Amino acid sequence: MRREAVVEHIELNPLGEFRMGCDAYGMTIKTNFGEIETFRDVPVMIGQTDHSKFVEQSSCKGYLLIKGAFATYIVDIKDQTISVYRATVRGVNNEWCDENPIYGKETCHVQGFSRHYHLQFPFVRKDRFHQVFGDYEALRRRQIQELTNAL
Repeated sequence: MRREAVVEHIELNPLGEFRMGCDAYGMTIKTNFGEIETFRDVPVMIGQTDHSKFVEQSSCKGYLLIKGAFATYIVDIKDQTISVYRATVRGVNNEWCDENPIYGKETCHVQGFSRHYHLQFPFVRKDRFHQVFGDYEALRRRQIQELTNAL
């Protein structure tokens, strides 16, 4: 029998002033299945300290939805894995693209929130997440650069 996932505590990590008058915060999420420190140095919240507006647990209690400033993440609490639903990718010359990341062939449907999420980015172990997501962002930056060079 598997235990129900419980979010025990969400700790904010001040990252300093993001833009004039707005502080940015990363977060560490403590659950009964382990601690998720992946977002400790990621500006998830900007100008807010009420994490209840940014973090939602699914009705099945198995997933967390994190609506960050520049990405929306889905965390599988029991497996300690992370996927990305939406991300803002910035190019080298201030171009940017707000997109649903598609990486690999894996897809997944997650329900239990106020809406349905179709993920096209794989669930990645929390310790490898920044590496895999960084590879995706590097690929997209090259594509954005090639596109703008073609104009």
